[in-house]
Amino acid sequence: MTEKPDINIADPDGGVNLPEGYEETEMPTFTESELAHQEMMQNPSYAVATHEQQLNKFANILEELVARVVALEQVINDMNTPDPNDPIKDYPEVAAHQNR
Repeated sequence: MTEKPDINIADPDGGVNLPEGYEETEMPTFTESELAHQEMMQNPSYAVATHEQQLNKFANILEELVARVVALEQVINDMNTPDPNDPIKDYPEVAAHQNR
């Protein structure tokens, strides 16, 4: 049987050992490109163009997925068509029992 580790409930960080110099309240820092993007997003025409480009990418991916699903559906439908070389069609007494 495995032993459970002892967790000190009175420990302020709940027993989690954080790396030195790291505080839980530390906010993420932004790079220059992220700051420039945030600043440019304040311009409505830039924001609309950016979101339009993202929506176009989603639409292209969705179209590709739909094309693949339609192709798979066609393959399945082709597999479900009656076999032209079906040997049972030559024996109507057997085919009658199959159609019940």
